Amino acid sequence: METAHEIKELENSAVELTLTVSKDTVAEEYSKITAKYAKTLQIKGFRKGKAPISVLEKKFGDALREETMYTMIENGIETVLEEIEDDFKPLQYSTPKLLAEDELKLNPEEAFTYAVTYDVFPKFDIPEYSGFSVSVPDVEIGEEAVEEKLSALQEQNAVVLEKDVPAAEHLIVTVDYVELDENDAPLEGKAREDFVFTVGSGYNPFKFDDEIIGMKAGEKKIFEKTFADDYDIEEYAGKTVRIQVSVKAVKERELPELDDEFAQDVSEDYETLDDLKQATRKKIEESVESRLREEKINGLYEKILENLEIQLPESMIQAELENSWRNFASQSRMSEEQLNQILELQGKHKNDLLEEWRPQALRSLKIQLILDKITLKEEVSVSDDELAESEHLLDGIEDHRQKDYYQMMLRNDKMLQKTVDLLLEKNEFTKGDKVAYKEFLQQDR
Repeated sequence: METAHEIKELENSAVELTLTVSKDTVAEEYSKITAKYAKTLQIKGFRKGKAPISVLEKKFGDALREETMYTMIENGIETVLEEIEDDFKPLQYSTPKLLAEDELKLNPEEAFTYAVTYDVFPKFDIPEYSGFSVSVPDVEIGEEAVEEKLSALQEQNAVVLEKDVPAAEHLIVTVDYVELDENDAPLEGKAREDFVFTVGSGYNPFKFDDEIIGMKAGEKKIFEKTFADDYDIEEYAGKTVRIQVSVKAVKERELPELDDEFAQDVSEDYETLDDLKQATRKKIEESVESRLREEKINGLYEKILENLEIQLPESMIQAELENSWRNFASQSRMSEEQLNQILELQGKHKNDLLEEWRPQALRSLKIQLILDKITLKEEVSVSDDELAESEHLLDGIEDHRQKDYYQMMLRNDKMLQKTVDLLLEKNEFTKGDKVAYKEFLQQDR
């Protein structure tokens, strides 16, 4: 098919591809279509396949021209896209869109011109990515950080024991409770048995922590509670309720002593409490180093992005957002229908959520594109020996195609890691303001 083409670059990494089919090719393609139907169509007054072309055109001319037009459009686009430079081939998730389709008309005696638009891979100059200075927090790991970790270990190894003592703050109680009517008769469906909570936590519907302080196991009490108009349980907001509570048990969490025996119980790797403390500090230091590495990388990305000029195609952005949506659904272990129902309860829609994610999607895409370019420029590669270090992760995968795919993913991940390591080597990182370990963990990242 004799087809000329012209490419015009548009904004946001899109192009307009204009194709012109020569007059002779149009006539030839139209003749092929009409000849095909002339052999098969039955027209009244003529034997099958014997009706003159003029009769066929008079009766089915519009349909014949339309079929010829769309056949040429489809074949022409397919042929040209195979021939043009890679820079102007459409992205895998961008389907060419026919322009002014309603206005297209085919004249079998004239050349035919039409145009499509689609997104292409964005072209950009790689920005500077070395010689930057990035400041990261100077994290102080005091003894209190180690003590908090040890306290958490104590809590994990605590023993809950029943006590013959009155209910008090921080003790754990087991109660039965029921809402009563004006005659102190239990209301149907308003009772709860063996309800466990910590006194002072407020973790009960009626917030009766203060009312049961001083009560011992086996004691029962009836009291009234008046709730504010803005009480968080709408059913009781602005109302006075009579409640009966029976205390069934009072328990206390007993923490183990911080000594050598405790350290040995935590792990056989430790012989003394000092061993446990040193190991705990080392784990804290490793976690801080990991977080600081993230700080360095993100700070460096911000420096590089400042000098980046790139127009991301909309189809690429939408593909990234849809991928984020699928990951979100997978992590929440819910179907898309369930997620949409939850969003509706919040007065939102999927598109609202995707729009909230859009800035992060743009940033992620830009970073990935930059890293890919740096990887190529620096000729970063992963040897088979390096890949073999992680191939144990593929144990159990018997399907060869699936295994090849995951091997490719492993290689890409390792290559990305090496590129990031290279960036860290090519830039300087200085200590900024001092910040306590606890504050560092609480900072929003």
